[in-house]
Amino acid sequence: MKKTLLLLIAIVLYCASFCQETPKLKLTPEGIESVTLNVDGLSASEIYNKSLDWIQETYKNPDEVLKANIENKKIRIDGFSPDALSFKNMVVINWGVSYTLEISFKDGRCRYDYDINYFTGSDGGRTIITYVDFYKKNGDIRKSYLPAVSSLENTINDLLLNYYNYISGKTDAANEDW
Repeated sequence: MKKTLLLLIAIVLYCASFCQETPKLKLTPEGIESVTLNVDGLSASEIYNKSLDWIQETYKNPDEVLKANIENKKIRIDGFSPDALSFKNMVVINWGVSYTLEISFKDGRCRYDYDINYFTGSDGGRTIITYVDFYKKNGDIRKSYLPAVSSLENTINDLLLNYYNYISGKTDAANEDW
């Protein structure tokens, strides 16, 4: 019994020490709060170069989405995610999102800022609704937009996780065995 308990404690301590969970982006009435990603052992230059590689592999037209490129300091991307959020309002509504992603670099970490520019409807035109409309005056999410907020947060966090896995080297091993 004591051995089992000691083993369980050792496993929990190991995971708490070495298993870093990627921070999550959260939509608020003020926008999306930035997150800092820790990538221990990598210099700002290495994170910057891996970020450029990630852009090349992630975006269909990488030269068009890259809007700012300050070597080893900052990258800015203007991107678009079709069907970024979905919700039901009498019928199922799917919207795309135009966004700006800014990544700043320091040794061992980077700051990831995601800003929503606008939403597009199924016809490709801009919607008149913004993310601010998802919230009541007191900051609570309107009931009809709960699925939209959840869907949007999933979309933006999928991109964040994809980026983090790439720069931290977690996707390299999976892609080597083709």
